[in-house]
Amino acid sequence: MPVFSPQQLTRISRDVFIAAGVEHEEARVVAEHLVDSNLAGHDSHGVLRIPEYVDWMEAGDVAIGQHITVMHETDSLAVIEGGWGFGQVIGLEAFGLAIRKARSAGICIVAVSQCGHIGRVGHYPEIAAQQGLVTVLFVNTHGAGKLAAPWGGRGRRLSANPISVGVPRKNAEPLVLDMSTSAIAEGKLKDALNRGVSVPPGCIVDADGNPTTDPAAFYGPPQGALLPFGQHKGFGLAFVIDILAGALSGAGCSRDSATRIGNSFLAFLIRPDHLRDNAGFFADVEALVHHVKNSDLAAGFDEILAPGEPEVRTRLQRTRDGIPVDDSAWGKICAAASRYGLNLQEKQ
Repeated sequence: MPVFSPQQLTRISRDVFIAAGVEHEEARVVAEHLVDSNLAGHDSHGVLRIPEYVDWMEAGDVAIGQHITVMHETDSLAVIEGGWGFGQVIGLEAFGLAIRKARSAGICIVAVSQCGHIGRVGHYPEIAAQQGLVTVLFVNTHGAGKLAAPWGGRGRRLSANPISVGVPRKNAEPLVLDMSTSAIAEGKLKDALNRGVSVPPGCIVDADGNPTTDPAAFYGPPQGALLPFGQHKGFGLAFVIDILAGALSGAGCSRDSATRIGNSFLAFLIRPDHLRDNAGFFADVEALVHHVKNSDLAAGFDEILAPGEPEVRTRLQRTRDGIPVDDSAWGKICAAASRYGLNLQEKQ
């Protein structure tokens, strides 16, 4: 299994996209986002996505060189289309606009459609939290990325429909909740399949609705499905997120007629000091962190981690020791690069 420094892996990722025809700055943005996902420990949304992105480019499902188009806006609202461009580019541009509006007006609601895969969802609320904003982000897949069975069903009807929340702290890294409404994210299945390992029980079913831990049973053929986390609770959350991210943005909700997979999302960005004094807000956040982390520990645990802390620690460790890329993912990245005359084996 090769191990790369963050800088080396970013250069490799950027070079693949440039070889495939992406402009340098756009390639840099996408590459940096993917590698940052690896740094945070979310390999499911890291560089293993490169071959998939290249395939989408070749199929015309991702358009090169696109930027946001603001369809409607007020001082505290923006409705945006992304021209099916790279999700990392569209997502960052949309959040940049939303951050500016929220810092000025105190709140911003932004709805985005026609956007490619935005990658690690928690990246965007994390950026906003670093600017002092509380963010709630709901994401769906434009109605076409059906992966999960509803509670009581066995066929694919909903996407994984993630939710992410970012909360600023005064003297610490932001708190970032980043979670799928399915029991496991599809990217983590892809990662498990690449590494030849099983997934935990209760995450997926095969095409006949039978529980399985084999990620290959999900991909098929015939295809299985993700299960919602918490049974009816995850299903209910996925259902309403489909409405919030899809119906309000204009992208649409999960449906059989949708064929083009992308991301659409709805985000709320809030400036805390427009609701109360910052000192009181930050004091309450820190008091909660202290209260929860000082709980008596359950058997087998030596610490309680707040949302976002695992990513902070993994980023420090991988910055120091390097980012491992499993052999299967690396082989697929090399194969995608070779189609454009780029030999990555010599870069190891």
